[in-house]
Amino acid sequence: MLPQYEFQMTLIAPYKGLDARIFRQVAKNLRCRIKFMDMAFDEAIEAAKRLSPDTCDVVLSRGVTVDVVKQNSSIPVVPIDFSAWDLLQALQPYAGHVRNVAFFRYSTPLPGLSSVEKALGMRIKEHLYGSKNEMHLRLIQLNPADVELFVARGTLVCQWATAAGFPTLEIIDGEISAKRTLLEAVNVARARRSERQRTARFGAILDAIDEGIVVYNAQGKVNLITPSAESLLNCAKKEALGEHIRTVMPGVFSPGRLAGDKAEHGRVHDIRGTTLVINRVPILFQGQNVGTVCSISDARRIYKAEAKLRNKLKSKGFTTRYSFGDIRTRSPHVRHLKELGVLYASTDANLLICGESGTGKELFAQSIHAASLRKDRPFVAVNCAAIPEGLLESELFGYEEGAFTGARRQGKAGMFELAHTGTLFLDEIGDLPLTLQGRLLRVLQERELVRVGGTQVIPLDVRVLCATHQDLRQLVAKERFRADLFYRLNVLSLRLPPLRERLEDIVDLAVSHLREHLDEPPAESLLVSQLERPLLRHPWPGNIRELLSLMERMAIVANHMAEVTDWEQLLLSLWEDPPLEESPITPSLPQEPEDLPPLTLRSHMAREEARFIRQAVARCEGDMGKAAHLLGISRMTLWRKLQGLAETNAEHSE
Repeated sequence: MLPQYEFQMTLIAPYKGLDARIFRQVAKNLRCRIKFMDMAFDEAIEAAKRLSPDTCDVVLSRGVTVDVVKQNSSIPVVPIDFSAWDLLQALQPYAGHVRNVAFFRYSTPLPGLSSVEKALGMRIKEHLYGSKNEMHLRLIQLNPADVELFVARGTLVCQWATAAGFPTLEIIDGEISAKRTLLEAVNVARARRSERQRTARFGAILDAIDEGIVVYNAQGKVNLITPSAESLLNCAKKEALGEHIRTVMPGVFSPGRLAGDKAEHGRVHDIRGTTLVINRVPILFQGQNVGTVCSISDARRIYKAEAKLRNKLKSKGFTTRYSFGDIRTRSPHVRHLKELGVLYASTDANLLICGESGTGKELFAQSIHAASLRKDRPFVAVNCAAIPEGLLESELFGYEEGAFTGARRQGKAGMFELAHTGTLFLDEIGDLPLTLQGRLLRVLQERELVRVGGTQVIPLDVRVLCATHQDLRQLVAKERFRADLFYRLNVLSLRLPPLRERLEDIVDLAVSHLREHLDEPPAESLLVSQLERPLLRHPWPGNIRELLSLMERMAIVANHMAEVTDWEQLLLSLWEDPPLEESPITPSLPQEPEDLPPLTLRSHMAREEARFIRQAVARCEGDMGKAAHLLGISRMTLWRKLQGLAETNAEHSE
């Protein structure tokens, strides 16, 4: 239910020229309460000072009193309206009887005065004044012979004119004038109330937020400081307002940065014994800096919030466990890949990681995320081959309520949304259905998505890393993978070598992992001496995953044995697919010569390569195409290597 009166108004009238009854009636119709203050001119000054915004929305007055009230009160003042029409009505009874009229008016000329003269056939001389003294001076200067009628709105000036012997007409503000004035006053009151409410809401918001806010103008003078800022800066509001920002926040702003047109974020400063994080945003108007807003946070609160966020992400599994420090290698090639990974971590470009299964693609992906600026944000991994095609779209892009049967009532955020501001790792991207490849491409290009069954566009800030064990170029050629998506993903690329191409790392990885899982690990040199030969003879089709699994299995058995005397024999007994002994496989396959030259690193590597080749050909029962695929080389390369082995054997047999 609306209150009986919407606005409270005060009419200060140091004269009798008002019909109070008319003003009260008009005000009542407009749901306004009006209070009359009939007093002498000098008393109006004190009355204006006593007015409170809580009990008065607008002040009404006229003449000199308008300026007096404005100078002594913050409440808006609406002058009582007066127009040429009002003057015409007042002089109408004198038409044909009076020729010369002296019209006294405060401050500004009356628009339309000449039209009144023509309509009434009078000569109306307008006399303007800006103060009581000027009003009195103008009155003294009047020649009574030139004035048949003295006209004015103010009681005081009419009294003086009467005393001076002039026939006088005091204009009384009527109903039309009251309506125009009060309608204007209502509009002003509504606008002012709306502004006060907006200011109150703004103040409540500033007071409610934990961050402190300080605002200063282009000259560096502080004109706003919130209670939070007072506490953080250890500076009272009364001490800060009007002071220079360098006094309120010492050591923060250099002269060149005081009124810049660029925002600054995340600057850390110690102010009066407290470590604070300060953001600065300029207030620009028509391209010019007119002030600055500073937001201030306690660094300790940020640290605590970040710790909670990391724990929350960790509980959801959206964090990394590995970094580049976990990639142990002696291989120059893998070291180079690590260097590239560190370089790629500094950008947000899409990255495609290629390599056989078990070569450590996710290890590299996690390490790149952990080395990037997004390291404290989510790392979300999705295996595109592990989720049924019917569910993969909603898992990636999310869905809205009612999108399909069984959908959650509130809908669900997809993996892209969960990875917002972080990294999304799409493993086995080569298995992504063609039906989803187009949608993925659009999300990558536009950096926004629409949930399944939804219409709202959701902006994204996500870095995308992809991995595959397949040759995507071949899939593109076979039209099983979109070419445009491939080129969008392949902005940066890493190709991880299989374990058989990392001979320097095989023994180190195996021994270190084995010792980690043994209850009482023997000396590293003992394990190396007994395990090196069988480990280097195996082609490791399962790569590092196969190696680590085998070492873990070996440790489990060894931990339940009283003593292990022959680690090589234990390894061979647990190997589901142990290396084959060197023996003739086919007549065309070159055999290792019995009389070998002195062992060097080069000759050792050549002998191990020969063993790998013989084992691959034996496993594939002489099928050179399968053997070449197993070794990861072309048939022509395999043929050349076999020819080289045959020539070496021939030389040693001579």
